[in-house]
Amino acid sequence: MTEAAKNRSPHGGRAILSRYAAVLDTVAQASRGLTLAEIGERTNLPQATVYRLVHALLHVSFLAQGERRKHYIVGPRLLRMLCAAMPRGTIRQLAQPILDRLASDFGEAAYIAKLEGNEVETLAVALPDGEKLIFVQPGRSMPFHAAASAKAILAFADDRLIDDVMAKPHARYTARTKTTEPEIAADLEKIRQQGFAVCDQELDPGIMSYACPVRIAGAGVVYSLGVVGAADRLGNSPMGEIVSSLKTAAQRLSTAILDDAANAPAWSAASLGGANGHVAAQL
Repeated sequence: MTEAAKNRSPHGGRAILSRYAAVLDTVAQASRGLTLAEIGERTNLPQATVYRLVHALLHVSFLAQGERRKHYIVGPRLLRMLCAAMPRGTIRQLAQPILDRLASDFGEAAYIAKLEGNEVETLAVALPDGEKLIFVQPGRSMPFHAAASAKAILAFADDRLIDDVMAKPHARYTARTKTTEPEIAADLEKIRQQGFAVCDQELDPGIMSYACPVRIAGAGVVYSLGVVGAADRLGNSPMGEIVSSLKTAAQRLSTAILDDAANAPAWSAASLGGANGHVAAQL
């Protein structure tokens, strides 16, 4: 049987996948990256095979070029998948003290949202002492063009998601909702420049919110943190102070996610643990 025929067989396909997995496992355990020769030595694979596998993984961003010449590290797509796959309970546990602090500092509800496929969903909310009225319900799907939490994620998403969102009709929730492509594109560009999003009565009348992306170096933006409250109250609060606190909180959550992923035994081959040394250095 020829090599090509072997690869087409079920057993051949599994063998190829095992080789890809071996390369990923090996690279993930080396925080500073590995050369092709080092990958070959640690996987016992021929150099020609390693070359082919590594370049295929580079093509789909499962691997990336490291800071050192001809060294390979875990790529942004794989990192993004790992961070996005963290259990919801884990994310809530990591975010809750951060949300509680924001709610206490500003006397407004604080929340975390997550990109789920082609939607952004609120995961958890913290209310300040004495507050009973909740403006953002956990589990609520937030529209990309109107909600601060969703806009803060979309602004840093890949072109595929942005194009998909732009191609769809955009509901007008209030008189302030941006519904045309030029309006939404301009809003996203402003968010990229200033590093935070605002929803000023664009989704619900009388309700305002701020949100910042949770940037995980090498993995992009999967989560956002924000505060929400009555527009006549939140709108009169110092925006600079709110945004600064949100950015600091987002940085804390990013570090907590990476640290937890690195130490959790449930993660495949402790894979983020190997990448964490490289990623954390960039934070």
